[in-house]
Amino acid sequence: MKTPSLPYVLYDLGTTSLRLIQALVAAGQTVIVVEPDAHDAARIRDMLQRHTRDPHLTVETMIPDRCAGFICRGCHATHAPPKTSVVVVDGPQILRDVPCPRGTVAMDVLRLGVIEVAFGGASQETRSTTIDLIQMLRCPYTISQRTDVFEGTVLQDLALAMIDRLMLVGSLPWELDEALVQAGFVQGVLKAQDDVGLGVAFGRRQARDEHLLVADRMVREGRLGRSVGVGWYRYPGGGGAVIDPLIEDLIVEEARFAGIRAVAMTPTQAADAVLFGVINTAANLVSENVTPENLDQLALHRLGLPNMHRRAAKVGSSVIRTKLERLANIDAVLWGPAENLTGFLGTAP
Repeated sequence: MKTPSLPYVLYDLGTTSLRLIQALVAAGQTVIVVEPDAHDAARIRDMLQRHTRDPHLTVETMIPDRCAGFICRGCHATHAPPKTSVVVVDGPQILRDVPCPRGTVAMDVLRLGVIEVAFGGASQETRSTTIDLIQMLRCPYTISQRTDVFEGTVLQDLALAMIDRLMLVGSLPWELDEALVQAGFVQGVLKAQDDVGLGVAFGRRQARDEHLLVADRMVREGRLGRSVGVGWYRYPGGGGAVIDPLIEDLIVEEARFAGIRAVAMTPTQAADAVLFGVINTAANLVSENVTPENLDQLALHRLGLPNMHRRAAKVGSSVIRTKLERLANIDAVLWGPAENLTGFLGTAP
């Protein structure tokens, strides 16, 4: 990754790589987006022409013989040219199966904001060139200690699971999003998921054989987010988000099929359930030797929740524990209080 004359290759990442492409181009790098399917290549080329015009950016269907770095999903790591540093975007678990562990790292680089990286069995040279790439992208980073999924993904996926459960017991997506903003989130979690695309988290759940009743049905019905004009909200004419009443019917139907009864809860109480559940998840991650400072960064950039640690300490462990014990009646797996909750909040600045 140290040879500036060689391009970075982004292989078969589709529209999810737009922010990374823009960051690499802004850093003065040559970028080749490789989409092996000609139809996909044409679609991506058209999208990039609308967002990022640069002579150092091209879309191809063939992989060049040499490149500075090969960024792909783990299943495509075998396509990297020989002696090339490989970045897989799936998560640390994929490092067990890559063909060249010493030349491969896992890095959550598609979302930027803050980058999570897992080195696995990578050589010192590969680790050094990875840090060079991160510094070139001008993003803060955390080194993941997990071997299954990134810590930020744990926070994000559990938040989505909590929201799915809250919808099944009566919360509406737009009311919950609004209440989350009032509770301190930069943006509603579901609105943010529309921007990223529902298929991203769905793919992670599929890989782990996990399921969410409402969110999975949304994907099966083609409600993939802003890019297709409909997700948790509708985007008529490519414009701003508007409420979609059909989703309320979908949620009620899924709850009825699953035999889940409604729970009396205001939008503010539902938002608190998400907030306290995220804090509880963070406390569990601290038990796995993740620092509170890193968790604050991840909560901000993965969930749009600033100052999580300080916010939690201000509420107090006794209040949060009491709330969690009540919420555990809805789902003990999602809201069962962490053993380390009091200790975690005691380390707040």
